[in-house]
Amino acid sequence: MTISEDVTNDEKTLKLTEIGIKELLDAGIHFGHEKTKWNPKMNTYIHSSRKGIHIIDITQTLSILNNVYKYVRNLTAKGGTVLMLGTKKQSQLTIKSAAEKSNSPYIVSRWLGGTLTNFETIIKRIKHLNELENQQNSEQATIRTKKEQTQINKKINRLNKFFEGLKKTNKLPDCLYVIDVKKEKIAINEANILNIPVIGLVDSDSDPDGIDYIIPGNDDSIRSIKLISNVIADAIIEGKSLIKTPKPKVSAPVSKKIKQPENKK
Repeated sequence: MTISEDVTNDEKTLKLTEIGIKELLDAGIHFGHEKTKWNPKMNTYIHSSRKGIHIIDITQTLSILNNVYKYVRNLTAKGGTVLMLGTKKQSQLTIKSAAEKSNSPYIVSRWLGGTLTNFETIIKRIKHLNELENQQNSEQATIRTKKEQTQINKKINRLNKFFEGLKKTNKLPDCLYVIDVKKEKIAINEANILNIPVIGLVDSDSDPDGIDYIIPGNDDSIRSIKLISNVIADAIIEGKSLIKTPKPKVSAPVSKKIKQPENKK
């Protein structure tokens, strides 16, 4: 069983330039799972073992994290979006916080099958949710009965459970960032079908197949999840700051023709 710990939301977040081996160790990123539960496909990223627990090679983690940062920054600089996914208990608050910080779509409750592969239907559900919330904020809400209000609130709460982080979404994401690739296998398969690149925090017991950018590390530690997710969020923010806004076209001033005096013969 991997080591996990609680962490407060107001704990200082680190920039990528502030992260080194010590910071990764402090976050517990190096702790894998028990040797008996490992996935042999992760052998490349295993440094050693201690008391029956695999130790992840965080020198590789740090190098990969730098490359992933550049990829995400460049992607968002071109207008791309990253969908952040983490439905396990340890990741929910962190993923939501990182997504809101970077103004990115997110899912933290449960992945609905077809979220990517049946995206048109998902968009309809999101549109319905937005309409219901607009109705609640309109003058019509004051003339509804208490029973009608309760029914609408139930619908809104149920839809928000799944789509709260997608309400501003109107197109498929250009990349999927995942915590716990074992738990989110359905989402990863959908992304693979649509050729959407996947970034994953991959623990020693996980199958890295289908993950385009493997970040080897502890996916149970809250500090580990927070450190990696904030790096992804910072990359998104920097990328968005690099988006070049088209300059408005300034039409050239029309020069007035000066009427030349006629030559009198």
